[in-house]
Amino acid sequence: MKHIIAFVVAAVGILCGIYVGGWLMFIQPMIAAASSFDAGLLTGTMVVITILKCIFATFVGTVIAAMGCWIAGIIQILGGKKN
Repeated sequence: MKHIIAFVVAAVGILCGIYVGGWLMFIQPMIAAASSFDAGLLTGTMVVITILKCIFATFVGTVIAAMGCWIAGIIQILGGKKN
């Protein structure tokens, strides 16, 4: 049972990392910047924030996925101990 729970936790962590790093911090800011450009409302601040989000997207996604895998490892280690 501990292996199934650990697998689910790791899978959720990886999916959250992909969602946050890939969608929220990489694709969505570029879509928002393109929409603002089309509407004529693009500012320098928006460009800088979009660039920073794209730069840090991989790091943030990797950290979230790694934390999910780390927690899954702890579940497996602690689940193996019997009193």
